Amino acid sequence: MKVDHIVAGYDKGTERLTIEHDVPASLFAEVRSLAQVPDTDQLALGSYPLSLSAVRRIASQIAAPLNVDAYDWYLEPVPTES
Repeated sequence: MKVDHIVAGYDKGTERLTIEHDVPASLFAEVRSLAQVPDTDQLALGSYPLSLSAVRRIASQIAAPLNVDAYDWYLEPVPTES
């Protein structure tokens, strides 16, 4: 099994997953660092909250319209078939 990652936005009112954007492999190390993933989770298999400044930086790198203030943002793994 291979694992990719998304930047996931959860609606602050309903707490439901509302928006997600793929994290390109070329940006994974930087996004992992911005999410402050501990060294004990090298593959970032957990769900990690992202600060507003981290989301702004990620948005500028992936050219995605991320409404920073409207959602609670997380770095999350997504299993993929290989």
